[in-house]
Amino acid sequence: MAKRKEHTQTDAPQQAQTGAGASPQEAPAPPPLPDLTVRVFPISSSKSKLKATANVNIAGAFAVRGFRIFDSRNGLFVKEPEQSYVKDGTELTHPVFFPVTKEAREALYGQILHSYELTVQQGQRQEDARLRFRDEDVPPERDYAPPPEDFDPEDDLPFDMGQMM
Repeated sequence: MAKRKEHTQTDAPQQAQTGAGASPQEAPAPPPLPDLTVRVFPISSSKSKLKATANVNIAGAFAVRGFRIFDSRNGLFVKEPEQSYVKDGTELTHPVFFPVTKEAREALYGQILHSYELTVQQGQRQEDARLRFRDEDVPPERDYAPPPEDFDPEDDLPFDMGQMM
């Protein structure tokens, strides 16, 4: 098991020396965030605060299932997947996946919420399209007519198949 490095008094003077005598340099840039692919599954119940669930594919290498999108007084927010357990008769939960940095959290949640909004808009457009069609717009149903008995399927081919084995 890994051990934490304990801070000692010898560490403090070194930090003070490097901080006071160091020239002002830019902070190292955070590593670029991987590509995220989000799949959203809307919940149709209008009474529930849970609006959708989402699965995220990270850089084509990792998949995380179980993000939840809730609607609250302050707007939409995302909750990470959680695992529940019972300790001393009380049910507790802890996240099984979470971003480490603020930038990663903002990018992940932003992508999930953006995908949710696109999914909702697409669903509304499909519903609007269904409402725009009237009965007159639908072509009449036609009965299936079987091919004539003397029909040879090889006569219908656009090329010569040659000799069959």
